[in-house]
Amino acid sequence: MIFPPSVLANDFWQRPRSLYLRRSGTNEIIRETYWADGVILTPGYKKICHLLRDTRANVSTDMSMRLLDILSGIQGWFRSYKQDRLIIVTSGLRIETTNANTEGAAKNSRHKTGGAADITIPDVPADYLAKLGLYLQGGGVGWYPSRHFVHVDDWRQRFWKG
Repeated sequence: MIFPPSVLANDFWQRPRSLYLRRSGTNEIIRETYWADGVILTPGYKKICHLLRDTRANVSTDMSMRLLDILSGIQGWFRSYKQDRLIIVTSGLRIETTNANTEGAAKNSRHKTGGAADITIPDVPADYLAKLGLYLQGGGVGWYPSRHFVHVDDWRQRFWKG
């Protein structure tokens, strides 16, 4: 992968951080800024947390800022190439019951703490998205080629193929 200078620049993470997301299943779409000038912007942050809620139980929580930063970094890379890419979230927060009823979910999943998301980006191969997640070094990355999605989380750096 070749990364544009703007992603590698030290000031990238000093810029306002926004997310452009769609939730599969509900088709909600948001474009919100959640951080600027060293401060969490509560209205945007809360809207993002709501979109990332457990849609089965309709429960939301304060999502991990590190997770949001990983998602923002992914979109920032595409913006560096003048591409405004929508991230489709297939799973965010999962309460205990939802997690237990999710095929293949880890018992101690970061989804349960608001620290993980399963994502896709239209017209971006999942293996490419996984490499981008690994490049950002923000946490765990799982690549699920047969199901065409990538898991990103805020825990320790690791990679797996599911």
